[in-house]
Amino acid sequence: MKSNSYIKISLFIIVCIAAVIGLYAVFNYEGIDTREAKTEMSITTNELFKNFNNEKEASFEQYIEKALEIKGTLYQITYKNNKYSLLLRGNQIDQLVLCEMQVDQAPIVESLKIGDEVMVKGILKGFLMDAILLNCIVIEEVNE
Repeated sequence: MKSNSYIKISLFIIVCIAAVIGLYAVFNYEGIDTREAKTEMSITTNELFKNFNNEKEASFEQYIEKALEIKGTLYQITYKNNKYSLLLRGNQIDQLVLCEMQVDQAPIVESLKIGDEVMVKGILKGFLMDAILLNCIVIEEVNE
């Protein structure tokens, strides 16, 4: 009878340890390293929204969670929770690409100015009103 309770206690401890390790991994996950990710498509903001509007959302589902390079005009820079975010736009003012930058990109972002042409690489998360890219890095500043 004692060995049965030892087995139950041991299993309970193993499950608790696994849960703690799992929670630690979830909360400390930093995402895909964009530098190492293979670029699936290189496109401008104008082409992105033109293709999205013409072909509807189904055609872009294949690029969700994939690395894209997007070139556009820098419309806005924000800083929140120790991360910079860039808004890129093309010809249409209401069609924007939101790029949440990696933390190590701060020195590069701080050198950018509104109106600069930049190319960023990030992981496409989807579309709401804007296209959303996470873990972005600046590939090049075109206006240099």
